[in-house]
Amino acid sequence: MEEKRAFREQVKRDFVPFAEKLHERRRVRLGLDHLHFEDEGVYFAGGNPKPVGDPAQILEAGRGMYNELSPETGKFMNFMCDNELFDVIGRKTKKTGGYMTYLPDYKSPFIFANFNGTSGDADVITHECGHAFQGWIAAQDPIREHADITMETAETHSMSMEFFTQPWMDRFFGDRAKDYSEMHFEDSCIFIPYGTMVDEFQDIIYDDPSLSPKARNQVWRDLERQYKPHLDYSGNEYYEDGCFWQRQHHIYDCPLYYIDYCIAQTNALQYKAWMDCDYRQAWESYLKLCRLSASDFFTSLLVQVGLNNPFEDGCLREVVKGLEAKI
Repeated sequence: MEEKRAFREQVKRDFVPFAEKLHERRRVRLGLDHLHFEDEGVYFAGGNPKPVGDPAQILEAGRGMYNELSPETGKFMNFMCDNELFDVIGRKTKKTGGYMTYLPDYKSPFIFANFNGTSGDADVITHECGHAFQGWIAAQDPIREHADITMETAETHSMSMEFFTQPWMDRFFGDRAKDYSEMHFEDSCIFIPYGTMVDEFQDIIYDDPSLSPKARNQVWRDLERQYKPHLDYSGNEYYEDGCFWQRQHHIYDCPLYYIDYCIAQTNALQYKAWMDCDYRQAWESYLKLCRLSASDFFTSLLVQVGLNNPFEDGCLREVVKGLEAKI
């Protein structure tokens, strides 16, 4: 708990101001006087970029991309495609959502998703394939327990792969590849304050079950003012009264899970700053992290691959320093 509190303080002190700069940059790009809550998730006045190909073309683009990225990713993606280990075409009776799972008897990852013509289709080929690649690369480890990775480690694999694949986004978005990369970067950054806010909110309300619905809403609204000060809910009394948290199903379904995403995103942004300076060195570190799997504790894994511990003071300050140098 103390480590989480220390991380939150870093987010509020070092990262929220950076995230607010990105929101301001988005406001200017959209040509707005100010940002309203309905503008959240909108990055370009002409609409967010969408993939240019159909599902088959997206998968083929992913195959070409991974064959160019590294020998290991090439073998992985060929294995996935040749063995039909993607179920990504939408069907009327198909369950919604997307995930990667692992079939230990076959030492095989499997990816389930629902392509819908949005940028999320390409995200499946980067994010879920990050999970799948790690499962595939560590499949030969004879110690079964090494496959039981914690969620912050697993999400580091997937979120970091999103950045390692950015040089190939023209395969998916054509002449809007730069727009997608900019949107993805900003979205990745501004998630950290929101995700940390969700975690702090859960700690407060689960620690005091006697809180009334009105008091819970007030807790949420107070946290929003700390983590997302740009928010303007004018005209929407429901959200202004602090009810936005009701749309976040993780709070009900997966309590206390969101902090794992935030820690992983911090690691992914460390890799982003690293690859901007030395892509191959950053990739070798990432490959080592995938191979280590769960052979050690999370913080020890970070030391072995050259990443800073997100729980230690100064980590996010260094992340922001590296990212601001590029934008």
